[in-house]
Amino acid sequence: MARTMGDNELRKRLCQAKKTERIIFAATSELKQALETVAKEQCISVSALITQAVVNELAKNKDLLEKVGE
Repeated sequence: MARTMGDNELRKRLCQAKKTERIIFAATSELKQALETVAKEQCISVSALITQAVVNELAKNKDLLEKVGE
């Protein structure tokens, strides 16, 4: 029986590994400005804010990620 990944284990696996890939996406100037405002308020980079948001969403769908990398 496969062991399911806990949220903390998933977050560590996704965030602590060496970053070798890039994802580029288009954004409106309003979205960019909003991200910059929130990131500044949280004293983090926009990249860290986006990564945090993505990892939070992935944690909600971790059952789908069990198959990733198999």
